[in-house]
Amino acid sequence: MASHEKVIHEVIVIGGGLMGSAAAWHLSNYGKKVLLLEKQASSYSSGSSKGAARIVRSSNIENDELWSYLHNSSVKEVEKLIRFLNRKGTDLKMENVYTTSPVSYIGRLEELDQLLVNLKKQDVNFEVASTIEQAKSKFGVNLKKNTFLQREFNSYSGTFNPQVLMQYLHKAVTQKGGQIWYNVNAERIELKDKLYSISVVDSKGMPKVLYAKQLISAAGPYTGKLLTEIAPYFDKLIHPQRVFLVFMKIKNELFRSLTAIQKQQLKNGFPLIDRSWPKKTDEFFAMIENCDPQGNPTLKAGGHFQRSYIPNLDAVWQQELCTEEINWAKEKIRDYLAFLNLPVGFDQLNTVDTYSCVYSLTATEVPYVTPAFKHDKSKDENLVVIAGMSGIGAKGALCYGRIAANLLTGKKQEDHFYKTAVSKLGYERLATSTLS
Repeated sequence: MASHEKVIHEVIVIGGGLMGSAAAWHLSNYGKKVLLLEKQASSYSSGSSKGAARIVRSSNIENDELWSYLHNSSVKEVEKLIRFLNRKGTDLKMENVYTTSPVSYIGRLEELDQLLVNLKKQDVNFEVASTIEQAKSKFGVNLKKNTFLQREFNSYSGTFNPQVLMQYLHKAVTQKGGQIWYNVNAERIELKDKLYSISVVDSKGMPKVLYAKQLISAAGPYTGKLLTEIAPYFDKLIHPQRVFLVFMKIKNELFRSLTAIQKQQLKNGFPLIDRSWPKKTDEFFAMIENCDPQGNPTLKAGGHFQRSYIPNLDAVWQQELCTEEINWAKEKIRDYLAFLNLPVGFDQLNTVDTYSCVYSLTATEVPYVTPAFKHDKSKDENLVVIAGMSGIGAKGALCYGRIAANLLTGKKQEDHFYKTAVSKLGYERLATSTLS
């Protein structure tokens, strides 16, 4: 091909994480010829989707209809994805993506009435203990005063594996005729003569320009920088911050000494979201990342509000945790294991890994899935932005992707919950926050 020949792609999706991959899959399934660009290798090594486990659940106390719809809709979309892939003779299962287990939520007692009201709107199987006596009899745990414990028991609530899901999405995109280019870094977008020109550095370190008729940006924390020329307002709407994760294990000798009942209690106690603390910075989450051959789990813990400024976005993924951060997570896990009546002290937890990830935050912590608008303030129907996932995007990834694909192709869905999600995530909110 001559070097001067301009290849115009039908659709380019920037960002091969969960959101971009989901959007690329839906577009491919609609018959679009998609090029998906991912700055990392096919083995995903950084980003908020790193790891083998993320918490997924249906019930929520805030934006209940939105989060529940996103999760439940995404589960159905994963089922469709797996059915498609299995047409080629494979035997993929939902259990490869989802680990169903009780999801524990600890909250302040004054929140319980609102949670129960919200749960009535949702298809959720759950139990609640709101007194110390109920907690001991129902769950065998040591509940603090003025708190409650809710456990959700739903199929495909528990954790899911973002790495496996991304592999499935990429496989499906290519089976539909789409392309995925790894190790390609998109650096700049411009709109020229109704075409999007994307300046990239390819896998060989060479600069080039790609052209597309339509575009989805799912660039995570790089959203503001990437859209500087074409939608500069996103730099003020999306605020990346660092959040740390600590991976730890109970010492093998102690784990082996636990009874079968204690080991089951350990298994039933995760994943966990503990929002019972007076200060948001004390709230934390924890889950089982994986288990060794002896069944000893690696526990992953972090805090949604343990956030810090990022001086260098490209380097943050390699930033080492300080001692205080590691100890904070270990103390939270130690105290929670005591809550579960498990005799594990601070010194009996071994740190096996740490990780600095990035949350892309909006002012309300509700993400955007929306068309952009042009410099003349008109809506840009051919550019959709997925941004501001705030560490909560994973549970509804396939639904976010479907909404983005529908916006780009003009497809409509008439059900109430879909319309509510589009409204809360979308253009009206974007326009109000930026054009007023």
